[in-house]
Amino acid sequence: MIKTIAVAYRKPGLTRQEYNQYWLEQHAPLAAKLIPGVRKYVQNHFIELPGRQYEGDGIVEMWYDDFASFEKSMQFIHSPEGRELVEDGKKFAEMRGNLFWIVEEHVIKDEINS
Repeated sequence: MIKTIAVAYRKPGLTRQEYNQYWLEQHAPLAAKLIPGVRKYVQNHFIELPGRQYEGDGIVEMWYDDFASFEKSMQFIHSPEGRELVEDGKKFAEMRGNLFWIVEEHVIKDEINS
């Protein structure tokens, strides 16, 4: 199993609260429904703390069975069928290239799922 990790950025003019709400309530169900091959989809919304600043506005993680499944999802995003999802993303997110990491996870400790 592999996963992708990406830093997410909000569109200028949106508050972090507006961004998070749209990302979670509107975009997430659409992405979960439309993107083929995704086994797990996690949004990480930053917690605002005094004096704490973050790069970007959140982190998104998606799990796939293998690299071929990931490639299939990328083909979908760049196809006419994926246009709906891409256009929805433009409503709230700032697209900054295709910067994401493709990783194989190695869990060292997991007291939550044991």
